[in-house]
Amino acid sequence: MKTLLASTLGLIVFADVNAAYAADGPPPSVSQPAGINLGGTSFYDGFAGPPGLSHLVYLKTDSASSFRDKDGHENKAFNDPKLNVITLLNQLSYYSAQTIGAGAHPGWSLIVPIVSLKGDFGDTGAELKDNGTGMGDIVTGPQVQFDPIVDSHDRPVFVQRFALDFILPTGKYDQHKDLNQSSNFYSVNPYWAATWMPAPRWEMSWRLHYLYNFKNDDPASSSPLVFEGQPVRDTQTGEAAWANFTASYEVIPNVSVGLNGYYFKQLEDDEVNGRRLEDSQEKVLGMGPGLFWRISEGQGFWVNIYHETDVENRAKNDISFQMRFAHTL
Repeated sequence: MKTLLASTLGLIVFADVNAAYAADGPPPSVSQPAGINLGGTSFYDGFAGPPGLSHLVYLKTDSASSFRDKDGHENKAFNDPKLNVITLLNQLSYYSAQTIGAGAHPGWSLIVPIVSLKGDFGDTGAELKDNGTGMGDIVTGPQVQFDPIVDSHDRPVFVQRFALDFILPTGKYDQHKDLNQSSNFYSVNPYWAATWMPAPRWEMSWRLHYLYNFKNDDPASSSPLVFEGQPVRDTQTGEAAWANFTASYEVIPNVSVGLNGYYFKQLEDDEVNGRRLEDSQEKVLGMGPGLFWRISEGQGFWVNIYHETDVENRAKNDISFQMRFAHTL
């Protein structure tokens, strides 16, 4: 089966608070960029559409009701927090019909998100101000899609893609708001996506990411930021790695159901004013059911649901729901 699953990056937006308020003001809150792909892609991820231009559209909702500290416990600085995020993504993905070497098709991807943020933090406790609705950070970069490897019966058994994405700070950003559509810093995000089909009607897919973040020279906060008695001049989020993973079974022709998930782990602490912010590494595991429908050659539809556990130093999404449609132009 050849599905229209081009290189994609689903946008998950969340707030992050690393500690309770200190006596000399709130500590800096440094978080991973909003435009990283946690569960944004799932079944048959290694496949892509026919050579040429494809369009993918995503609609995603995320609902969080707690912020977790370095030990995975609820952050007591907040009293009954609620954060709801709606994200609309449009992606254009192009692959050349020409090949480089053994079946490698060069291409390019461009993703433009629109993000709506709504935070409610009750009458007591810490409060974070959101930045409403606006454009998020654009994600773009080159990619190489390989032709599937087939068995003696001409059945695809393995297919893969390599990409080098760049997250550009082009989105809406207000220095006086805590929750913004843009991260206000550049990130480099290479990945490897692959699908293995060990038997007819079965598939397993994965996407392995690495993330490097550059400095934010204009950190945002609704209150003055202080770190070790000094005003905060810049922040840098630690590098990270994560995996999206799936397994599914084709229950009827062209319709597959299965399990999708992601595991994210920050590899080093964040930095503030060039100094390490101790115990600031983020971690999260998200899992849930999903469905894929191959509508026709060049058209596909996905539904994915996730619930997060094992969360540290970030907001915990009680439920994430995503619909995705892809078609060839």
